Amino acid sequence: MTHIDKNCFATLEFELVWASSQARHRERFLARKVNIWRDFFPGKMEEALFMLGIGDVVRLDYAPGEAVPARNAKDVHALPSKTFKPPSVGQPVSGPRFGRFYPKGFLSDLMGIFPENIYPFRVTGVEDNGFHADLNHPLADYPLTVSVYVHNVAVKDSDVGGRCFVWMEELADNGPGMQARWQNQPTDFELEEPLTREDEQEDGAFYVRPRMVGHVDAQASEHLQAEYSRYLAPGMQVLDLMSSLHSHLPMDRDLEVTGLGMNQEEMEANPALNHHVVQDINAHPELPFPDASFDLVVCSLSIEYVIRPQVFIAQIRRFPRPGGRLILSFSNRWFPPKVTRLWSAVHEFERLGMVMELLLRDQGYTDLETTTVRNWWRPTDDKYYGQLWSSDPVYVVTGTVQV
Repeated sequence: MTHIDKNCFATLEFELVWASSQARHRERFLARKVNIWRDFFPGKMEEALFMLGIGDVVRLDYAPGEAVPARNAKDVHALPSKTFKPPSVGQPVSGPRFGRFYPKGFLSDLMGIFPENIYPFRVTGVEDNGFHADLNHPLADYPLTVSVYVHNVAVKDSDVGGRCFVWMEELADNGPGMQARWQNQPTDFELEEPLTREDEQEDGAFYVRPRMVGHVDAQASEHLQAEYSRYLAPGMQVLDLMSSLHSHLPMDRDLEVTGLGMNQEEMEANPALNHHVVQDINAHPELPFPDASFDLVVCSLSIEYVIRPQVFIAQIRRFPRPGGRLILSFSNRWFPPKVTRLWSAVHEFERLGMVMELLLRDQGYTDLETTTVRNWWRPTDDKYYGQLWSSDPVYVVTGTVQV
């Protein structure tokens, strides 16, 4: 089959693009089995998909409230502090804090809200004895552009049943929008004090044994390479901070890569590294590189272990040359004893907001952008294939060092 009609299944890649006052945002989501006849799409999209073939792209623009639920003033509530009731089991939750998101299920005594509700609400004001809870969709205020790329089209053997997907909900609910500040006011992430962890012993003891394993699956690593490649040119000098066995950099760009990490053996086995330095940045945050000595600085899958992230961001701002780029990436996997408690308590998309908050507060970065990549197939040779069907998600925050 060569084109989309009502008698097909399709594999479609959705790309949602929007802009807050702080940054550009791009969300990529793979819809792996789209039933054109049964599923639901935002306005004008179904018609635009008809007759598209493999490799074709369509782009549609939506005003605020057209593709996601429109803002409703009745969904903003002034509530007493006692209404905020996180679960009593598990890690304690601090809040409510200004600008933060929490599951709607944390709100007690609010009609129509049940404890099992995981969809987000935002704290848009905090007073001595109460707070304001905004239950509107995090993207309700933004114009959205949705592009759809056709990966594959196949004929349906018969009229099969099963679940109906609402693809805009799959793409945009419970995530996108949570990375932006509320009305460009700083979000209260409690970043001023050193962050705590389950295991507070020096990191050198934990990382002394090499771990010759990837920290994300191969598909996620490919996505990271693609994101890094957007900012790379042949011959660039790259600093790979908190490096290990993999740098997730393309090997065909003739790059000169310097790694700084915790384990000598891991970095010696990393084929991307030309040079490496062993250093614990939590114990010794002053880094041993000259100012303006790299074209690009990357920190892959590691920002969640930094206990003084504001110091870290200020320190690494020195290293890119004027106009150089910093790229911070992460997924949803980590070493539990060493991840900061704040990181594990924050929603995956809100972690983008926390990293972006660090760059905004530093005031040394401009041209900020976030990218997310989700719902790709997990490689069949991955050791978790069969337990997990989706590839590890990829979250990226980038900024240019101000001249």
